[in-house]
Amino acid sequence: MKYLIDINIVDDHRMLVEGLRECINNSGVGHVSHVFTTISQCRQALRERQPDVLLADISMPDGNSIDFCQQLLADYPQVKLLVLTYHDEYSTISRMMHIGVHGYVLKSASTTQLMEAIECVYHGGRYLSPEVQAIVNRGAATHVALSPTEYKILSLICRGLTNAEIAERVFLSIETVNWYRKRLLAKYDVKNSVQLVALAIREGIVDIIFNE
Repeated sequence: MKYLIDINIVDDHRMLVEGLRECINNSGVGHVSHVFTTISQCRQALRERQPDVLLADISMPDGNSIDFCQQLLADYPQVKLLVLTYHDEYSTISRMMHIGVHGYVLKSASTTQLMEAIECVYHGGRYLSPEVQAIVNRGAATHVALSPTEYKILSLICRGLTNAEIAERVFLSIETVNWYRKRLLAKYDVKNSVQLVALAIREGIVDIIFNE
């Protein structure tokens, strides 16, 4: 008898989850043994029993899903974590891959792609659906590299500090900070600090900096 991969799902979209469960259970690849609609439910259940593969959305109502994924990978390294989400931003995908998720699939993916992803991560591979791989390729090609000082100054700009206040924090002259500010505007091809802050937030750069 063929072994069916034991799968858990954590996602608060109930109708979608029921469709996923039926699809997986009829695939001959895996069996959905548990479904959770909150992070807290999933955390509690994992203390008692771990699946082979966990399908996880990263937009949950009761906590920081990225922190949850990072903690899960640390506490249960044997569990293969496959992100299944609508989030198609390069910054989000990059962050999730950086923390070590085993795969990333968009909810628009086909059933065949999802089954391929489940089998791939279960057998120790890494999986990005074709749409996700294309986003990563485009993002890597256009990603702006910043020095540690540029990162620090950008984070302080995003917190609303003036050049004088930033200069005190980073131990540089006001003129040097102003030079860095202009350099950041040029690197991101924006006209002013308001546009710079908006872009940094949209692309997830601020979150990365604030967590450093």
